[in-house]
Amino acid sequence: MVAADILNESLHKGESGELISHASRNVVVYYASDDLALRASKVSNLKNAEASRRLGHSGPEDMEQTPKNVYALDCDDVNTIYDPPVGHSYFKSGKKKNEPGVVFDHIFETILSGRVFPDDQNRKSTILSLSKKS
Repeated sequence: MVAADILNESLHKGESGELISHASRNVVVYYASDDLALRASKVSNLKNAEASRRLGHSGPEDMEQTPKNVYALDCDDVNTIYDPPVGHSYFKSGKKKNEPGVVFDHIFETILSGRVFPDDQNRKSTILSLSKKS
């Protein structure tokens, strides 16, 4: 889930989004706190009586409340580099045209391996940065 525009507690146990984890081997949440589009969404959702942060803005509110197959990846280090100044489309490509970015590479490797963190099965979160680019 990249830049997901839903409440940040949606994937918690007992919430409606928990079903996503039941239907999936792994659920990976890619988020960026400086994603301006999600900041605007938070403000616009005040009219719906939703004052909570968005999942794509902060990741799950409480990782202890999420199912075991939910992972959180902080993309603050790359999102505005790939999509300045808004920082919302950071999953599309790298700094150079037609080059995959860090987020895309991680998604691709996760699909190929079936593992979010193949070297550390107990890890639940990390920070993606340009230094992690292969």
